[in-house]
Amino acid sequence: MRIRHILMGIALLASGTANAATIFAPTDGDVNFLFGNLGGATLAMFDDSDQNYTGPNLVVDVPSIVGISGPFANNDHLAANLNGSLTLGGSDQFILGLNSGGSWLADTSVVSVGTNAFQVSFGNAGTLVTVDVRIVPTPVPAAVWLFGSGLLGMVAIARRRRS
Repeated sequence: MRIRHILMGIALLASGTANAATIFAPTDGDVNFLFGNLGGATLAMFDDSDQNYTGPNLVVDVPSIVGISGPFANNDHLAANLNGSLTLGGSDQFILGLNSGGSWLADTSVVSVGTNAFQVSFGNAGTLVTVDVRIVPTPVPAAVWLFGSGLLGMVAIARRRRS
């Protein structure tokens, strides 16, 4: 019975975690934003380390092309379009944010629609299709593995006490 309560608590904690933004990277030196329904919202690129959307950004029009050049010093890259430029620190990777009147929203889903083409959704705020990008795999943190092994150990101890 106690194990059931522990597992239910873990399930509640897991369901309450926030989703991080998807990290993208160009495949051929640029990112093509083909079309979308932004509903009057502003779409922007941020450095992949800026998961809170507080740093500099590059506003992206749809349709448009954002060129990515580099690497330069410290492996930095430069993303540029007609609206300006953004330094991507340490890599060519970026995240997308949508501002629909107040705060920046991270993507809620990314669905492949072909080779290097993805439909990126921001909930009810709008969607767009991008091509010539790849999704950067995010490794599972060591804390998850340690937590899982600790949980299995607790289950084993509880079973031994039962018998």
